[in-house]
Amino acid sequence: MSVAARFSGWLLAGVWLLELARLIHRDETLSTIALVGLLVFLLLALVRASRHIQILFAAVAGIAVLIAAVQRDASILLAGLERARIFGAFLPSVLLLRATAEHSPRIDALRGGVGDLDEPERETWMVGGSHALGAVLNVGAMGVMAPMVAGQTSASHRQALAAASVRGVGTAVMWSPFFVALGFVSHLVPGVALWEVMALGAGTAVIGLLISYLMFTPGLGIGRVVASTGELRGLLVPMVVVVAGVLTLAQTLSLSGPAAVGLGVPVLCVAYLAIAARSSIRPVARSTLDSFSRLADEMMIVVGATVLGTVIGSLHEVSTLAASITPAFLSGTLLIGALVLVVVAGGVLGLHPMIAATVLLPILAGGAFGVAPAVLVATVVFAWGLNATISIWSLPLAAASSVFQVPLRTLCAGRVLRFAAYYIAAVVVYLGLTNAFIVR
Repeated sequence: MSVAARFSGWLLAGVWLLELARLIHRDETLSTIALVGLLVFLLLALVRASRHIQILFAAVAGIAVLIAAVQRDASILLAGLERARIFGAFLPSVLLLRATAEHSPRIDALRGGVGDLDEPERETWMVGGSHALGAVLNVGAMGVMAPMVAGQTSASHRQALAAASVRGVGTAVMWSPFFVALGFVSHLVPGVALWEVMALGAGTAVIGLLISYLMFTPGLGIGRVVASTGELRGLLVPMVVVVAGVLTLAQTLSLSGPAAVGLGVPVLCVAYLAIAARSSIRPVARSTLDSFSRLADEMMIVVGATVLGTVIGSLHEVSTLAASITPAFLSGTLLIGALVLVVVAGGVLGLHPMIAATVLLPILAGGAFGVAPAVLVATVVFAWGLNATISIWSLPLAAASSVFQVPLRTLCAGRVLRFAAYYIAAVVVYLGLTNAFIVR
């Protein structure tokens, strides 16, 4: 590991601790120091980021600076940075949660009984396990799940298992507060409660898992589904505890999703390590710090998009544009469907869903389009999660291709695209009906 990467890791650890202290004490001095530290981290990250991310960040930051220059108002850039600062706590806390879960003995317990499952049962187990672990570990779930089954099966079934893992993680994106998707998008529409978006996202996830079952393992009876996914029951309690803890904190202290995760997860992880896994404290700390050193692309995109979204949302022209688009032109279910298609199409073409959300949500949230704010957020998060299952540019597909050793192109073609089409149709109806009930 380079000196710059190691220094970046320690710097981000400092920013993280300052952000946690700020959330607790509301101290403006800590706020300023944390913001300066985050800016220094971004400069170091810019040097180490991938070329695609460097270009995207330069474009996003350039547009934000240009708008501020035209408006002759640098304060909107500062407002964007202050809004993005919370991700200096959110992303490190997620990485701590991932490291804690990876060193948990419950992960080893997953291996029991897998060898007795047949191919359809393994595929169902993979969807369920990737969904459950993915909700906490994100794409790291694939690295945990793959070694348990990939070496014991044919190349064709290994491809099916890789696709199953992508569907599991992709549907977890839609409700888990530990993915950037839900935290970032909900941050763009202040006032939306975390539990509302998670509840709507859980509905879209259930729809996806049901379509996955009907399309890919239709011959598997309910009894065999229960038996194969029953091997995952050891994950249920810790998942419920950590999700309930974050939701409780968000509701009790009126925190945003990223703030609740940033503050709540370290408390839960430290408590777990101190009570039940003291021997894991040192490896978890080492793994977490190492992951800080590798965190460049995600932080740059999150901060850049947040600043641009804040700048766009502050423009008088945006609210005027939103007010000028009448509901008769685009509203309700029609708007939900159009928004899904735009975000998914952009993702397939290489435009990160974060950027599409940054540009579109300030306009849509400020207009009379007949869509509840929580439904708007859930719509974009769904499109983000679906993009993770079909876009060749997405991290879940790249990770699955690598850990299962299958060609990337096979994971975003054929039945996968039909799955996406059915999924879009079903979710647009679901969100449209839910929205009609909310705004009636």
